[in-house]
Amino acid sequence: MTASIRIARLVRAARRYPLLRRGLLVRALRLCQQALSTQGVNEERVLWLGIIWWQLGERRRGHDLFRAVQERRVLARKSP
Repeated sequence: MTASIRIARLVRAARRYPLLRRGLLVRALRLCQQALSTQGVNEERVLWLGIIWWQLGERRRGHDLFRAVQERRVLARKSP
């Protein structure tokens, strides 16, 4: 099972089980950070990282990650 699928399952489980929410999100955060460090930067994983930080209450950090991905997409479209 790929890291992205496991991260998505943990985030969904965090919504489903409010009492375990923070612990599940922290596990998803660690998994996402490990995947980024071992497999390199991936746009999808950076988005997951933003979603997880946002749900943990770090709105500014999550928003900055979303913005970074969007700026990268815009720059990729402009380059020939």
